[in-house]
Amino acid sequence: MPDLLNLPNLLTLNAQDRGDYYQVAAEGCVLPTACPICANALYRHGSQPQAYMDTPMHGKRVLIEIDRKRYRCKACGKTLFEPLPAMDSKRLATIRLVQHIERHCLRKTFAELSREVGVDDKTIRHIFDDYVAHLKETVHYETPQVLGIDELKIVGQYRAMLTNIETLGLFDMLPTRNKADLIAYFKKLPDKDNVKILTMDMWSVYRQVAHDQFPGRMIVADRFHVVRMANDSIERVRKEIRKGLATKDRLKLKDDRFVLLSRKHNLSAQGLEKLEMWTEMFPALGAAYAAKEAFHNIYEHGSRVDAQKAAEEWEACIDPAVDWAFRETKGALRSWWTEIFNYYDYPTSNAYTESINNMAKGMNRMGRGYSFDVIRARLLYDDEARKDNRTTIRKKVRKAVEPPMTFGKFMGKAMGKAMGSSLAYETIVEETVVEYGPYIPTLVRKLEAGDFD
Repeated sequence: MPDLLNLPNLLTLNAQDRGDYYQVAAEGCVLPTACPICANALYRHGSQPQAYMDTPMHGKRVLIEIDRKRYRCKACGKTLFEPLPAMDSKRLATIRLVQHIERHCLRKTFAELSREVGVDDKTIRHIFDDYVAHLKETVHYETPQVLGIDELKIVGQYRAMLTNIETLGLFDMLPTRNKADLIAYFKKLPDKDNVKILTMDMWSVYRQVAHDQFPGRMIVADRFHVVRMANDSIERVRKEIRKGLATKDRLKLKDDRFVLLSRKHNLSAQGLEKLEMWTEMFPALGAAYAAKEAFHNIYEHGSRVDAQKAAEEWEACIDPAVDWAFRETKGALRSWWTEIFNYYDYPTSNAYTESINNMAKGMNRMGRGYSFDVIRARLLYDDEARKDNRTTIRKKVRKAVEPPMTFGKFMGKAMGKAMGSSLAYETIVEETVVEYGPYIPTLVRKLEAGDFD
């Protein structure tokens, strides 16, 4: 009959149902044979009761109580407990319970796991920290050729997010976006010569770090962040106009802000009517909308030269009535001129921007009640998303073959060395699994489904 606990080298003596948990008495089955210090004989030296938590059984927590035997060395006086191979060396828990917590700590809250298994949530946090440290040492993502540097506000602070643009993979998430922290991180980045192109939003620190750590690489200003400047400019005009309106019109203009932010060719008939109404009522709003649309159109041109010409014309044609609202956009355009138009050498896909935006929304919902390091670990080491961005590379390799040694072959080998003969070779296929970081669309889907809540 199988043992109730089914743990190696542990024998169940009795078990009692205590309502919300099982109390199991057990004893160890491994006796130490010699002192680990001097290898001399041992003798019994009393015992000590110890209690260990195990994985839940029948939906109830399991407490294992063991009267653990002690031994003393006759020669050096060293004392030691009987070995318990099934128990974790750092905690009063079985190894399989620690493994159970590791499997679930990236999906469940620490409080939820604590209630489920009967271990203090601080202990679960320590197990989580050890597990993440192990993953950090064992899970490695291929350094991107096209590295995206973005930022998201998570748990009340801006964090730098690094992505693999080509594979839509999450490469890493950093606790800050500070220049010193970024430089320290990139100094230690393995295979940093792999990086050929960097895409980023228009925060000067990212560009400074790129020049410092990736000299000579192409920098591309992310299109989404560029065109968003024009949206921010028209918002300044709208908010300025709202200040002088009656409450009813002020609320209506607030509700219609999405009409003003939308591209004209995307507006419905109703949206076009609203746009016409507001531009007739407030010509400055119409001028700001025209400037916003013209700025977006810079990216509609087929070549870098034409796009730069359109940008120069846009600067010259802004209506003086709204020029104040676009002053910051004009300054950024000039400051980031080269990086903005590098887009024509490496256009970033819309799928990347859309995925990042949706991911930001999902992480902000997830961020309630979680620390940054928990959010980072849950996203960065998610098994399902990692599988979606993993590939196996197979290559043929010629290797020398050492044939079985016989007397004839021994003599032939000796003569071969004397005559300079070559070894025999065979071609084998080697397989290498390469990971590019969790697939961002999969993370977005799981965030939207609440899998990380």
